[in-house]
Amino acid sequence: MFIINFKRTPEQSFRHGFLKGLAAPMMLFHVEELPAPTVVGPVTLMNRSDAEALAGDWRKVGNDMRSAIVRYGEAA
Repeated sequence: MFIINFKRTPEQSFRHGFLKGLAAPMMLFHVEELPAPTVVGPVTLMNRSDAEALAGDWRKVGNDMRSAIVRYGEAA
C-alpha cells in the first residue's frame, strides 16, 4: 500500500492516489472474515518449589548443550 513506485510518472502517481482516495470511504464498510479462534486447554502446573523448577530447567539446558556438543563436536 505504501510502497513507492519510482517507475511511474507524476501523472500516473496522482491518478493512482486519487482513485485510492475515492475508494477510501468504501473501506469504512469493509468486512473481513476472521479465522476461528484456537481453543487452548487449561494448563496444569506441577507442584514443585521454585528451586526445584530452576534446577530442572538448568538440567535441561545442560542436557541440550551436551547433545549439541556431541552432535557438532567441541568448538576449537
